[in-house]
Amino acid sequence: MRGLTLWPIVVIAISLCDSVHAENYRLQDAPKCAINCLNKSLQKPTFSDANIERLCNVTTISDQVLDCVRGDCSVKDLLEYMRTERVVCNRPDIDNDHNIRAINFFILGAVLISVGIRISTKLYRFTKWGTDDYLIIPAAILTAVQTICMILMTWVGLGHDIWTISEKTTTRFFIYLLVVEFTYVLSLCLIKLSILFFFLRIFPDPTFIKIIRWTIGFTILTSIIILVLACLQSAPTEPSQDGWDGFPNSGPHLDIQALILSHAGINVALDVWMFILPLTQLYNLGLKARKKIGIMLIFGVGIFLIAVSCIRIPHMLDFNKTLNATSDSQGIIIWSNIETGVGILVACMPHTQPLLHAAKTKIKWLNLLPSASSSTRGIFIERSLVPIRVTKTDGTATRPEDLVLYDRGGLLTADRPESAKKASHRTNGVETV
Repeated sequence: MRGLTLWPIVVIAISLCDSVHAENYRLQDAPKCAINCLNKSLQKPTFSDANIERLCNVTTISDQVLDCVRGDCSVKDLLEYMRTERVVCNRPDIDNDHNIRAINFFILGAVLISVGIRISTKLYRFTKWGTDDYLIIPAAILTAVQTICMILMTWVGLGHDIWTISEKTTTRFFIYLLVVEFTYVLSLCLIKLSILFFFLRIFPDPTFIKIIRWTIGFTILTSIIILVLACLQSAPTEPSQDGWDGFPNSGPHLDIQALILSHAGINVALDVWMFILPLTQLYNLGLKARKKIGIMLIFGVGIFLIAVSCIRIPHMLDFNKTLNATSDSQGIIIWSNIETGVGILVACMPHTQPLLHAAKTKIKWLNLLPSASSSTRGIFIERSLVPIRVTKTDGTATRPEDLVLYDRGGLLTADRPESAKKASHRTNGVETV
């Protein structure tokens, strides 16, 4: 998504924001540079009814003229020509604001319900509070702010052509767009961190923990870099007088397309990585196949997050090249919000199981639901205990009576004095407590 680099277009668009009436526009009133392009692409006389009909109905001709205008005209003249051409050709105004509002209201509701259920499991003490819970709350708040801003944007031009919007409305649109950009990056970072810290809580493997910690550091570092570069996209960042003349400011500019692709690529790579990580641990758990598949499906919901991240990339590239920001930003606005909404849903889904299990138990207690016979069979694979023969370094076997359980956590020595708990020795090469 772009933000600060759109300021030149903001100022240019403001100068073109008078109400559009078809009777006040003729093709010959287009800017001089655009008329030169029309003369090159159309037969003489240039402004005949036949040529106007060809311009309006033949896509190759209209695209050829537009490409010429893009190369020969300033941004201001280009926007003026596009407005004139659309009015002369009676092209309808885009009006998708109601659809955008409906989608965003749905996402906002899904986010609030998901986080509400997760918090309920903590308040009812089904599970303990953890770092992942403290991270998902600000992520949900930022996503809600982002969603509300997107809804407000539908009343300030989102879903309509930019040249049909008033000066005040256009300014508000781009202010909301900047807020959405930064809340999106922050909320996405917090969502990923919440999922990663959840992995730290449930998977004890030391190697896995080390990998997760490196992933957390990488996520934080890349998010900070993206935010800093987003703030420095264009200098100066405020609108300048040059913008009124249709030319961008002369300060340094970053390669916005490279920044967009970098952020999108990092997101997709992290989504794939975080999708694979828990599956490697779940596969080796001693659970029955049905239970294992069910848990894998819960974590497997992350594949939808990968799909949304990939779908969003083409919309980002299209928006980077557009001059009709209020209309062409629909795709990136919607898919950005879907991405954060799905991310919160994925982060909260494993936490809904304890509450659902408690509700199911309550219903059974009230005899409203027949008990399933499978519920008493347990979820773990039944395994017989096999004696393990331990050999010392010299090749001789250790007798079973010489083996002593190493109570590392102190669970079997709770009643012993503290000094005795700390004492340890080795018997036949086996550490004992």
